[in-house]
Amino acid sequence: MQQKILQDIQALNFTAIDFETATEQRHSACSIGLVRVEGGEVAETHQYLIRPFELRVAPMNYSVHRISLEQLRPAPALPELWPLLRPFVEEQLVVAHNAPFDVSVLEHSLKAYELPVPAFHSMCSVKLMRASHPDLGSYRLNNLAERFGLALNHHDSLSDAVACAHLALRALRSGHPFAWSFKQRELTKGIGSQAKPRVARTWRW
Repeated sequence: MQQKILQDIQALNFTAIDFETATEQRHSACSIGLVRVEGGEVAETHQYLIRPFELRVAPMNYSVHRISLEQLRPAPALPELWPLLRPFVEEQLVVAHNAPFDVSVLEHSLKAYELPVPAFHSMCSVKLMRASHPDLGSYRLNNLAERFGLALNHHDSLSDAVACAHLALRALRSGHPFAWSFKQRELTKGIGSQAKPRVARTWRW
């Protein structure tokens, strides 16, 4: 699988995803945006509402994405959608802006229904951009979209996924020498982080 993923990075093949959640719980996925990139070009886009495991929408979450309980009642639950989503994830390179959050939502939502989590590797476009485009100040999705002229309806899952895809492509095409980590699911683990300065110690004898 590692060889396939390295080939996909070279060929610029990946799936960009974005989840919105209904509550504070990580298993409460209520919307997903999917963008399939092939050869550095957007090949497919999909967006689905998801009836969350617990049919509830927290006021804070609603204030962010404006997805109501009434919209989610008739939506399919994750087990119904999973046959459509799985091919975009299983043994694929999956990219998200703040990937630890989106990957965690996927894993927790699958586990809530006792569905197996497939093998895949992920990248975080925040870390890709920090490493390849240092000193931008803010790496929030809306700020990066504005800086690079990307259309964005922030917290719409598909719009966020499209912006993420374009940022990942910009980073991967930058020529930056990324050091991928295959020891865990996230290849960008440790990339783009600032090394902490060493503190001199005064020893007393």
